[in-house]
Amino acid sequence: MALLAACAMPAASRAGDALSPDEAYLDALKGSWVMVGNVGDKPVRYKAEGERVLRGGFLRLHMQDASQPSTYEAAVFIGYDAKARDYIVHWLDQFGAAGARVVATGTRDGDRLIVTFPYVEGPFRDTFTRDPAKGTWTLLLESQRKDGAWTTFARYDMARPADATSTR
Repeated sequence: MALLAACAMPAASRAGDALSPDEAYLDALKGSWVMVGNVGDKPVRYKAEGERVLRGGFLRLHMQDASQPSTYEAAVFIGYDAKARDYIVHWLDQFGAAGARVVATGTRDGDRLIVTFPYVEGPFRDTFTRDPAKGTWTLLLESQRKDGAWTTFARYDMARPADATSTR
């Protein structure tokens, strides 16, 4: 049983193992973040915290609206499946179980990870783009229209709290 548990653990959680490039990519989301952007045409600001959870199997990005009282909260679980060579994303938020039925999958190309949630109403795409030189991220959420075109639902710039001086 212990051997099965050790084999099931991602490389990031086993002592002495070097991180794969895909696990290192996720680890770059660890720590505190300020997310500034727009949902539709409404400006928003979130506090976020990225941490490894479930024995390192997922990176959880906990987002919460910075307004008082908070109006939005989500926990985004991102994991890399080395066997399938893709990423899995569960987006859980205050709107409950109905929206959590769909799991996104996708792949990374360099510093850009694109995952797609195949909702019945139409696909939703999340693009995580890392800028390693600046230590920042951009998160773009898009929905696909009936004609196949993608439209922006939300866009966030993510920076460490000391670097997040923009109030956009």
